[in-house]
Amino acid sequence: MRTARWTAIALAATAVPLLTILLATPVVAQLQTGNLYGTVADDQGHPLAGAAVVLTGGGAPQEQKTDATGAFRFIGLAPGGYSLVVALRGFTTMEYPEIEINVGHNSQVSVVLPAAIKESITVTTEAPLLDERRVATGTDIAHTELEKIPTTRDPWALLASVPGVLLDRINVGGNYSGQQASFVGPGSMNSQAVWSLDGMVITDMTAVGTPPGYFDFDAFEDVQVTTGGSDANIATGGVVINMVTRRGTNDWRASGHFFYSDQHFVSGLNLDKKDLATANPGNNFHAQPAFTAGNRINRVQDAGVELGGPLLRDHLWIWGSYTEPKIHLLTLDDYQDNTDQKAWNVKLNGQLTPANAATFFAWNDEKDKTGLGASPLRPPETTWNQSRFGDRPTALKIEDSHIFGASFYLDGLASKVNGGFQFLPAGGDQAFYQDDNLVWHNSYFLYESSRPQKQARVDGSRFFNTGRLSHELKFGAGYRVVEVSSLSGVGGGGWSCCGNLLLLTRPGVISFRGKYASGFVQDTLAAGRFTANVGVRYDRQTGRNLPITIPANVALPEELPATSYAGGDAGFAWTNVVPRLGVTWAVDEKRKTLLRASYSRYADQLDTGTAGWLDPLAFQQYAYFYTANPSSPVIRPEDLLGPALAYTSGINPVTLGALQSRAVDPNLKAPVVDEVILGLEHAVLPELVVGLQGTYKHYTRLLDSQLLVFDDPDAYSPASLASVGRPVRRDDYVVGGTFNALGPDGQPYSVPYYVLRPGVSSRGGLFLVNGNREQVYKALFLTLNKRLANRWMMRGNVTWQDWRWRVPHSAVTDANRSLLGGQLDGTLVVSGRDFIGGSQGNVFINSHWSYSFSGLYQVAPERPWAFNLAASLFGRQGYPIRYSRRIFIPTINIGRPSDLPIATRVDAFRLPAVHVLNLRVEKEVRFKDTGVILGVDAFNALNRATVLQRQGLLGRSNGDYVTEILGQRVYRVSARVSYR
Repeated sequence: MRTARWTAIALAATAVPLLTILLATPVVAQLQTGNLYGTVADDQGHPLAGAAVVLTGGGAPQEQKTDATGAFRFIGLAPGGYSLVVALRGFTTMEYPEIEINVGHNSQVSVVLPAAIKESITVTTEAPLLDERRVATGTDIAHTELEKIPTTRDPWALLASVPGVLLDRINVGGNYSGQQASFVGPGSMNSQAVWSLDGMVITDMTAVGTPPGYFDFDAFEDVQVTTGGSDANIATGGVVINMVTRRGTNDWRASGHFFYSDQHFVSGLNLDKKDLATANPGNNFHAQPAFTAGNRINRVQDAGVELGGPLLRDHLWIWGSYTEPKIHLLTLDDYQDNTDQKAWNVKLNGQLTPANAATFFAWNDEKDKTGLGASPLRPPETTWNQSRFGDRPTALKIEDSHIFGASFYLDGLASKVNGGFQFLPAGGDQAFYQDDNLVWHNSYFLYESSRPQKQARVDGSRFFNTGRLSHELKFGAGYRVVEVSSLSGVGGGGWSCCGNLLLLTRPGVISFRGKYASGFVQDTLAAGRFTANVGVRYDRQTGRNLPITIPANVALPEELPATSYAGGDAGFAWTNVVPRLGVTWAVDEKRKTLLRASYSRYADQLDTGTAGWLDPLAFQQYAYFYTANPSSPVIRPEDLLGPALAYTSGINPVTLGALQSRAVDPNLKAPVVDEVILGLEHAVLPELVVGLQGTYKHYTRLLDSQLLVFDDPDAYSPASLASVGRPVRRDDYVVGGTFNALGPDGQPYSVPYYVLRPGVSSRGGLFLVNGNREQVYKALFLTLNKRLANRWMMRGNVTWQDWRWRVPHSAVTDANRSLLGGQLDGTLVVSGRDFIGGSQGNVFINSHWSYSFSGLYQVAPERPWAFNLAASLFGRQGYPIRYSRRIFIPTINIGRPSDLPIATRVDAFRLPAVHVLNLRVEKEVRFKDTGVILGVDAFNALNRATVLQRQGLLGRSNGDYVTEILGQRVYRVSARVSYR
């Protein structure tokens, strides 16, 4: 039944001419297209009606007649180059052969037809970069920049160049390629990021804010990154990444690429030995030994091809691409981390009628990785082997667009995304342990997850005039279903740590279905030099846990037998109606200077973890024992030193079955952010725009997870087992003790920790509620954008930002310090983990300032020996270091230690500032229709060895050790062959 239902939805979404009376959806087409607007007038400035306007390029020619105001428009254009011809009897024909269309950009052309003194005039200037209709802030990265600027060829490398975006890692020449980075946007966490590929929303709603796979970089025609603004099409206040692939045209073309680097292209280590940890109390007086190299490449290569052209000229086109990146790395300890990928794309475009176009698109990604997670704390046997898990291909899309004259446009889309992956430990099905220095041994956790999703969307635009006002009414609606089926566990049945503590494990299993409905309407009004955008957006998000059965512990099934959960709804639903408003004023008649202002409210997207909060078996559950043999790869009954000490909150100690220890506020609402943007843009030249933007964001209704407690000294008494308890209060805590630590700065620190007062107990369950804490973000962005003209291009920004907590004293119920802060008013907001572990476990993202510049210069392009020089320069303030001590707090986090920071200020300690320069030189040789480009890149050209991570846990022999440095300088050679 479900298959039949989705087939019907797909057919309905493609039968666009039948949908003119339906709701419409988020403007999906604008996630993958741009628009061209224009006016035609005589040399006296009078509008000319009835002029023939013909646009060619990308597919079949399109023709329109200007309306009574002399206006014309071409909507939903694929990114790329176009040619425009405007003709009217009695006037000279005007030709514009260099019109560039970019994703999400509204190009504007003002055509003046002189009297018929010449047959035609060719205008070689391009449309101005300034976009009066633009409703979003961010960055557009066109194909020329994707191809010419030195990058590590993945979307995350591009994000580092966007104003206000900060990543948890720095990719030097490929030493982090084939891995997904975590990042924050201007006042937004990674969890609010949205990924879109050719109009499909592909965001993984479990690892929320990430895509379901990896991409062929050469398949991109354009990449647009949006970070705010008044576009009602955009659901969240996070970073929105729109990737648009290439397509077939009326000319056959093909290209092939090959990029290569290996260990022989890597420069020597340039680390200052003073950066290594000296002997101090934080590492029990064990000075850090010198190492010879940082994380670096062993061999990185990327080979691929793409081909496209007409199957039936002006009616049917095909395009496809295939690539095989290989990223083989070595860590600081010479551990191998090898990734082999394969990705392909296929796109079929058809012009069914002059007014109707259809598209079929498929994308597949295969990733096989060994050594995932390798670090000084994760030796080879504890790393993961990663591969795909679930159905293929990764994504499929069918889409149909119809133009009902010059004033009405409609687009429908249906898609399926098959996300999924598995992490299998290299050590296999063995029990494993963590030693006192936090180093893992024997094996590691396993995880597998299938994450399919389906969506159907419709969107449209309607153009009309009311008096002097022109209107573009955009409207849309969409529906998406997300499913998750996953298992996490331990192959050997358990693991040990903290001396001789054994954590016997029962797997965590998730089976979940989420549903997302949305709709919006937005009007762009224009009159003279004034443009306004007024819109409203509707979202409803909810989900349901499906029935599941959990297998018994593989080593000691009698201690943790099989159990089940009947499932249930989320316990809440998020429904939001939010406004969007933007105003643009062209200061001068020539429209060279624009003033902008916007106000928007955004609601958070609902991840499956939040929606599935009430699933008691979603996470691994533990029974705690003392063991006589903590390092053994096999768990044996005779090694247990007595009965179970305790159980985690999802285990009933009487029946050993499932126990509900969580609760959710039935009135739980989506967190919201109110955003105000003020901006100034000035076109120094038509192809050169500088801007200054101020952003203010106020984040409210943040989610808090509060400890559930019982007014009973025994949280597992019969009365307590019949309840989940009540939310903890601040007065439920009393001082349990104090630990003292000497920080790396030589200063003593005294840190109190808190326990539950006598008579109050907890199972560790949590209550999900909207808290009273808030966040305020303020930023200034200075931007520059120079399109390629007169031999050079450049894009850059300088950013200052400040992101802080607003915390009423009554809003904090947990008296113990947190690595992520948020407990004291006015402290900084950081992004990271509240428990140190993993290869990026000591990364806490926060920088007050950052900058990024990239550019290209064509040296003597008219000469046979001409070549291109390109560079990118990036820098930011160093991230905070959260020095802490790991302790077990009685009555809190049963069986799990807490990492308590020694300083209350999040930025009491910071890493040094980072500055990275990348260079490229390339030479192009052409042979009629064939071109060959040979290039050399130098990443981290200055060979800086800036410290990026230190071990923040003190009181261990590796405390304050350098665990990551900026990758060493590496060179890369490349060749690209293109036909036409």
